[in-house]
Amino acid sequence: MKTIQFPDLEEIENQAANWVAKIDRGISADEEALLEAWLAESSLHGASLVKTASMWDLLDVLKPIAKLMPIDVDANSEKPQSAFRAVKSMSIAASIMVCVGLAAYVGMPAMKPVSDITGGGGVSDSPVKSSSLSIRSYKTAVGEISTVSLPDGSSLELNTDSEVLVRFTDTQRNIELMQGEVYFDVAKNSARPFVVSVGADKVTAIGTAFSIDAGDVIDDRRSVSEVIVTEGKVQVTSGNRQLPIYLVPGQKAVAKDDAFEVSSEQDPESLLAWREGMVVFQGESLTEVIAEVNRYTPLKFSLLDQELASISVGGFFKTGDLDQLLMVLESNFGVSSEVVGNEVRLSKAM
Repeated sequence: MKTIQFPDLEEIENQAANWVAKIDRGISADEEALLEAWLAESSLHGASLVKTASMWDLLDVLKPIAKLMPIDVDANSEKPQSAFRAVKSMSIAASIMVCVGLAAYVGMPAMKPVSDITGGGGVSDSPVKSSSLSIRSYKTAVGEISTVSLPDGSSLELNTDSEVLVRFTDTQRNIELMQGEVYFDVAKNSARPFVVSVGADKVTAIGTAFSIDAGDVIDDRRSVSEVIVTEGKVQVTSGNRQLPIYLVPGQKAVAKDDAFEVSSEQDPESLLAWREGMVVFQGESLTEVIAEVNRYTPLKFSLLDQELASISVGGFFKTGDLDQLLMVLESNFGVSSEVVGNEVRLSKAM
């Protein structure tokens, strides 16, 4: 089955910026014809043109080309905007406001310790003493991705809706991944093993960098779903699977029933694109795409038309740009959307 690719949004934005500059200084008849052809290629082009002009506070310069694209006038601002983008943006924005409230915390630090307990008279930011125990819990909300530095020099990058419990002593560095996905950059210390637990599964490293995705809760238990190693070497052990196994850079282990399926990845960093606020698809079905997108938004996508379920999707998209996603689905995949409450319903475009 042919995989439908997401368009190159960065290139479209660059093209839109060039067109705004040309329109601002005045375009010739030949340029207008080229612009009309460019706008006809995809609804994303017109939406990006309006977005770029808005960022430059040059929306007024688009009025002379109103005949080339559908432009409405917002009753409040009396400035032109793309009809498609305006409707989708208002629907999504309103739904998100209902779901998460006015305090969206956009741009605010997501990583805040929700508990900080020290034993043996120690202080969490002080050197750990032999009898001390430091426990901290870190959590990100849906749609948040953030980084925290640990006292030993290691760092954690938590993906959306993730939670870890950190327990440090002078001899051990134990992390419990409660839910979600985390990338670990581990400071070397052979005297203090760095162990990440997910249910009965454990991933042990001395000095390395790797990612762990926790699986869903099954039979009241959670376990490792996936491990990706980018540096060093890790050992994966479990009481539930045929283990231990050892992973080196470029390898990925995916949980399969009572064992792990290990593969070598040519570009493991692309699998961790979420660290850059992106999600990558390499031929997954639209059903799988929807399941992944649902991790990053309080809105929940549902597929009403099962004929679309097997569409094969490839490419990157920004996790926080739902407007772009919906426009891509409609213009490139023939999928229309309707926002009802906190649900985005997808169906075959008529």
